[in-house]
Amino acid sequence: MIVVQLVAFIFNPSSWITLVAGISGIVCVNLIAQGKASNYLFGFISALIIGYFGFKTRVYAEVLLQSFYVIMDIAGLYTWLKVSEDGSGNVTEVKTLKGIQWLYACVVWLGIGMVAYSVLGFVNDAQQMLDAITFSVSATAMLLMIKRYQSQFIFWLLGNLFSIVLWFRAGTHAGGDYALFVMYCMYTVNSIFGMVHWLKIKKTIIN
Repeated sequence: MIVVQLVAFIFNPSSWITLVAGISGIVCVNLIAQGKASNYLFGFISALIIGYFGFKTRVYAEVLLQSFYVIMDIAGLYTWLKVSEDGSGNVTEVKTLKGIQWLYACVVWLGIGMVAYSVLGFVNDAQQMLDAITFSVSATAMLLMIKRYQSQFIFWLLGNLFSIVLWFRAGTHAGGDYALFVMYCMYTVNSIFGMVHWLKIKKTIIN
């Protein structure tokens, strides 16, 4: 994934700082897939940089989302360290959404989406609906991640697919950076890996 990010930068060397954001993000999501608490440190770095470029390219949903990530990265690291039995913060217990819990998760998703849509309307967001959906699904995934639900990866996968469209359009029409588009493509692959790996952790615990 890092090699792909470097290749994208070679063909479109727009900014070293976006390369740092992309690599930090890739390291972050790989550590999430492995259930490592250190993901929050790299996620914090990536969120700060991507949030800045979201503001620069007027992708305001990304600004909201990355600001949310900055706060949740701090809260998530604290939570994972607190519940860890060995003090490492790494995932040793995996939960999955069941039955009515899926309904609760979807209600949270809808609620966040409605709030995001309203907020984005105030700033005259150019793609208000897409941005609101992207923000809400990824924010829901982050909340599930902090609670150590394997089901988070369903929402991450959806959020990444929406972000691919969002950043491709930003790169094409708003002077955006394709390195971030490539990053979200890599995130999509990693979401699938994480989904499978967390299930393996759960089965190992059960056995």
